[in-house]
Amino acid sequence: MSDQSQYLKSDKLITAHYGEEYEHYYNAVVPPIFMNSLNVFETIDDYYDFDRTDKHKYCYGRVQNPTVRILEDKIAALEHGVGALAFASGMAAATTAVLTACRTGSHVICIRNSYGPLKDFLTGYCKEHLDITTTFVKGDCVEEFEESITDKTDLIVLESPSSLVFSLQDIEAVSKIAKEHQALVYIDNTFCTPIYQQPLTLGADIVMHTTSKYIGGHSDIIGGMLAVKDPELMKKLTANRELFGGIAGPMEAWLMIRGLRTLAVRIAQHQETAMEVAKFLEKHPKVKNVFYPGLESHLQYGLMKKQQSGNTGLLSFEIHGTLKDAIKVTESLKIFKIGVSWGGFESLAFLPHARLEENACKILGGSQNIIRIHCGLEGTDALISDLESALAKI
Repeated sequence: MSDQSQYLKSDKLITAHYGEEYEHYYNAVVPPIFMNSLNVFETIDDYYDFDRTDKHKYCYGRVQNPTVRILEDKIAALEHGVGALAFASGMAAATTAVLTACRTGSHVICIRNSYGPLKDFLTGYCKEHLDITTTFVKGDCVEEFEESITDKTDLIVLESPSSLVFSLQDIEAVSKIAKEHQALVYIDNTFCTPIYQQPLTLGADIVMHTTSKYIGGHSDIIGGMLAVKDPELMKKLTANRELFGGIAGPMEAWLMIRGLRTLAVRIAQHQETAMEVAKFLEKHPKVKNVFYPGLESHLQYGLMKKQQSGNTGLLSFEIHGTLKDAIKVTESLKIFKIGVSWGGFESLAFLPHARLEENACKILGGSQNIIRIHCGLEGTDALISDLESALAKI
């Protein structure tokens, strides 16, 4: 087996080489895509006795795959975990984490601005079928978690920074509270990626990534990822992924590996562009508020500096005007395309609160006319010019 320790010296070495044993793949610089659904054995005893944790032994594609394993080894190393699991979507990863951490009658604490479908899963399926109750908190004050936690709390769901207004949670402080009550902390780390934030080192138990975003980076895959630091939890999640059938396909895993190779340089450019765009918007007379954790004006800038080493390309801004004005600005953009996702090479714009009542928006910390944008790789000057032209329409 190759000595992989030399690659653990930096994130860039991990993304470029870690987990790849060139001598096993005819010294190909890029690993092959193992498209087989099945591996065969020489004897019956070989089948029954094979070790599923051995990275050179495989049985069936629903359980594990060599291409998928390379991806998982890279993510585990980047997140400083004992292991990682690749899933067919972010929701497959998220729901597997919830169903592994919780049981019938569990209590969950979840931040209000977490991913909508995950909140729907908690308040819909989990409530109806498992009698799981959920308490939603704003999340920017540690006291909220202290006041909400009970003896039945098995899981705390974080997303830091969270979309749409990019509020942060103190991961280390919340994790300490969780451990005092034997609860697990789950965090969506998609915004920061493992390059700019490692929640496991701050005390979190489960880190989730929607790999369709920055890890994939090219808007051509759907995928999810979980990374953990506890071996026993890793065993449970692995068993449940096999039962739920949520493993990522080998082609998607290979594309995620490809995306990882350029992750550090891509998000550095996303961050540089987003910072310049945020500063431009902050000074624009038609913009009321700009929400981006990298700005010194952000209310939680100090916490951001404590637990993040950078930011990426997603931000939002609130205009002086009505929802109709916000729609006009968004639809006047040329380079920014209207789209719900983010994290790819392209610039996007969206109004997540456009169909919400104003009171519901206030509960989530925003308003109807907040425009969320993702700054892609088309160039800072071009994006600022596009925004300037669109804002001139109102």
